[in-house]
Amino acid sequence: MDAPLSVKRLLEQIKTRIEPPFAAVCVAGEVSNARTSGRHWYFTLKEEGAALSCAVWASQQRFLKAAPRDGDRVVVKGSLNLYVAGGTLSLAVTHCEPAGKGDLQARLRQLEADLRAQGVFDRPRRPLPASPRKLGIVAALGGAALRDVLEVTLRRAPGVDLLIAPAAAQGDRSVPENLLALQEIQDAFWGCDAILMVRGGGSLEDLWSFNDPDLVKAVAACRLPIVTGVGHEIDTTLVDLAADRRAATPSQAAELATPDRAALASELRRRTEALVARMAWRLRGLESTLNLLSDSRGMHAVPDRLQRAGERLAALHHRLQLAGTGAFPRFQALVQRLHLAHPQRRLDKAGARLDLLRQRLAPAADGGLRRRAHRLEVLGARLGPMDPRGPLERGFVLVKDARGRVVTRAAQAGPKAQVELQWQDGVRGAELDPGP
Repeated sequence: MDAPLSVKRLLEQIKTRIEPPFAAVCVAGEVSNARTSGRHWYFTLKEEGAALSCAVWASQQRFLKAAPRDGDRVVVKGSLNLYVAGGTLSLAVTHCEPAGKGDLQARLRQLEADLRAQGVFDRPRRPLPASPRKLGIVAALGGAALRDVLEVTLRRAPGVDLLIAPAAAQGDRSVPENLLALQEIQDAFWGCDAILMVRGGGSLEDLWSFNDPDLVKAVAACRLPIVTGVGHEIDTTLVDLAADRRAATPSQAAELATPDRAALASELRRRTEALVARMAWRLRGLESTLNLLSDSRGMHAVPDRLQRAGERLAALHHRLQLAGTGAFPRFQALVQRLHLAHPQRRLDKAGARLDLLRQRLAPAADGGLRRRAHRLEVLGARLGPMDPRGPLERGFVLVKDARGRVVTRAAQAGPKAQVELQWQDGVRGAELDPGP
């Protein structure tokens, strides 16, 4: 019998023989017992009747999109290691991706081709309302996507009403709940002007329900303009291709569907200035017209013309006196003709026309000013509810965290968090009580 080997020597010999051939190996299996110890990840890769211990060192974690989770079926790449001190065999993982991802991509391409052949994506895209009064939101309650939409809408257009139709973001309930929510929220009874369908980012499997053909067709047939913000910028689902507008994120979807309060105020100022300038120009034109009418009637030359006519009349009267009494009837006829041609009659007619023009000018100018003043009041009333100072004037307090974001729920601020309290007349800093 050969001399016995020590345990360490045996394991060292095994290590030198098995590690080099398996320095780069690819293995598929199901993740179980996933855990974190220190800065490293550990899990077991198993299949029926076999299991392999795996480790992801901290230096390699940046190459993985996410930590493996129990139940995930994955394909891992790495090197086989034998730990001599413990006598354990493990796989040092360097890459990990979901198993069957290529199959999902192929299914996605086939679904898109089928829907294109049916003309689902060929419908004309409708414009979004410039100033919506109410928006419908299809999203999962408590999700980050819904929170982002609420924050953006409150900042940009606090006067817009929001109606939320809850629906699961993934899983078996996602498709039927989204179909029901979309059907209900577009009902004319609710008075929505547009719809947002949003969901946060995730893997292709997590977003798969938004590639369902029934849901895609429902989005394409929606009665109202619809904006989708499903996943992150790199994620594109089939509902995005069917929607009227596709946003890269839920926050961008809210920005596309809501008017900017600052831009509206700027537009109102611009239109007000243009209205004032146009009214001033119109009044100057009316004044010029009045001056031209006065000059065209010869009103400034009336005294001289009257004096010359009087002199001529006196001369004619003198000639008649010299002609004797037989010329009196002719004299009377001439007097009558002169009376009819007297400049005073023309002056009276011109004055009457001038008075009529003045009477017509005053109501027209007053009516125009009243209509534009009423329009300004209406625009001011519509802009008033959007003023963020309104709630502050009614005694409310605006709470912001250290980063300047609005705090709308207690869960957004942890114990002893530093916050900023804004009243109507000033701002104070505070530290939140840790609570009971």
